[in-house]
Amino acid sequence: MFDLGDPVPLSISITDTAGQLADATEVTLTITLPDGTSTVIGPIASTSPGVYDHDYVAAQAGRHVVRWVATGTNASAFTDSFEVAPADGGAWLGLAEVREHLKKSVGDGDDEKLRGFIAAGCSMIEARIGPVAPVTLTFDGCGRTVILERPAIAVISVVQVSTGDAVPEADPLAGTDGWTLDAGAGLLTLSRDYGRVRATVRVGRVPLPGNVRMAGLELIAHLWRTSQHNTSGGRPSLGVDETVVPGVSYALPYNVRQLLGLDKRPQEHLVVG
Repeated sequence: MFDLGDPVPLSISITDTAGQLADATEVTLTITLPDGTSTVIGPIASTSPGVYDHDYVAAQAGRHVVRWVATGTNASAFTDSFEVAPADGGAWLGLAEVREHLKKSVGDGDDEKLRGFIAAGCSMIEARIGPVAPVTLTFDGCGRTVILERPAIAVISVVQVSTGDAVPEADPLAGTDGWTLDAGAGLLTLSRDYGRVRATVRVGRVPLPGNVRMAGLELIAHLWRTSQHNTSGGRPSLGVDETVVPGVSYALPYNVRQLLGLDKRPQEHLVVG
């Protein structure tokens, strides 16, 4: 994965019918951006026989499709893709703290790989407990209650969809109508029916709870360890807390579920006859 503004090294190798590196008559490169627009670069000169390179500076976040086309002698085509991360990728754990948790050294060449594991781990946890890094979202609702993501940090605005009029915050002391926020429950309650309303709300966890931080570190460490090969060429052995628990996804070890409180289940009610 690349960051906005990164030069993305793109390359293709062309061979002749004997499998030897050889130039084509003409080589062009087309890059389709995330917004659907395309840019055509070329003809591109070879940097060495049969090898064509181009550094593309990423200006949009998202998936880019790359298509090389060689025409004339040694005609061929090749399609690939690369991903560019947004300026705020949403990860709520930093590279330095993950590296420290894994007891890895600076300059070991794994930083870019680790960033991918950090993004995956943070996304996996947010998929289960909701937003962690603060983010602004909009929610529509009718009646007296609007269900929000939990936990809510602050309400930025509430407007009536039909009119665009702002709905103010209720003031119980003054007896004025409007909205009230139950941040922990993620509920916006309206003192009367305003019809359909749209709430813009800042949600997330500030400060980052210790159990969520530790769950993220442990999940990233688990994903990293299980991706690495040992000296015998196989997968590393698993710790006790990383064994498969029936009904639990192996990618999310049980100690992470406990840290997040996902191991809790409602008590079953026994009927005594």
